[in-house]
Amino acid sequence: MNGLDKIKYLKQGELAIVSNDTKVFTILGSCVAVVLWDEQSKIGGVNHFLLPNWNNKGAPDVRYGDIATTELHDKTILSGAVKRRLVAKIFGGASLLKLDGAGFNIGQRNIEIAKQKLKELHIPIIEEKIGGTTGKKILFDPQTGYVKVDEIRNINF
Repeated sequence: MNGLDKIKYLKQGELAIVSNDTKVFTILGSCVAVVLWDEQSKIGGVNHFLLPNWNNKGAPDVRYGDIATTELHDKTILSGAVKRRLVAKIFGGASLLKLDGAGFNIGQRNIEIAKQKLKELHIPIIEEKIGGTTGKKILFDPQTGYVKVDEIRNINF
């Protein structure tokens, strides 16, 4: 990384579309980030969602995977990416909480909704680093499509 690079920090419940020298950085636990990328235009996008499905209360929100993945898709294309060239990468969805055993595993449900929405949108998943019991830091570079992933082992809840 050189000094000219810009880094957009993505908080929970946000998404970002980037190109050129702007990278996206986020930290995930049970949350999931979907990365969409068009290699030819070098345009990509990242979301960071907390829960799998919008409950139809209030306005639709990108904190929910079903909304976040559809909105990421639409905004990436509106920014100049070409749908037929889009590829996806999925990160996160760890099982970090003691409650995650008894059918409550939010990380696994987040992974499932990401995969389901990408299948509905006909976008191939070319990489995934999902599940497990460790958090992840990711840094996405739209110039290369590369996502640097570092595990975080000391998240305690």
